[in-house]
Amino acid sequence: MPTYSLRQKALNNLLTGLKNLGCSYVIVDSEGATHTYGEDPKKKGSSKKGSRYGFGALRDYYGPWIKDLEPGGTTEIPCDKFDVIAIQAGVANLASDMWGSGSFMTSRNKERNSLEVIRIL
Repeated sequence: MPTYSLRQKALNNLLTGLKNLGCSYVIVDSEGATHTYGEDPKKKGSSKKGSRYGFGALRDYYGPWIKDLEPGGTTEIPCDKFDVIAIQAGVANLASDMWGSGSFMTSRNKERNSLEVIRIL
């Protein structure tokens, strides 16, 4: 059965490549055999889930609020459409990328359902 050995070789190459990239995986091949490497994120209770808002939707929303913020400037981002925690995490990520760690502060305003951002540096 040369086809099986060719498939097995291709699978082995794929598994080696995934290991070299540092990926964790659980794969069930066409024969029903399970190939596992690393920790299974489902068993570990991983919090990584697909975005519930769609790819880029959050950044498209909060990006304009902070992209032109000057040092000393403040802004308040309304959180009516999105979860305030998700916006805060995204703002922190983008602000760190743009201005550096420690160059801004955020605060959740529960009364106004908004996120306040100040650029320090």
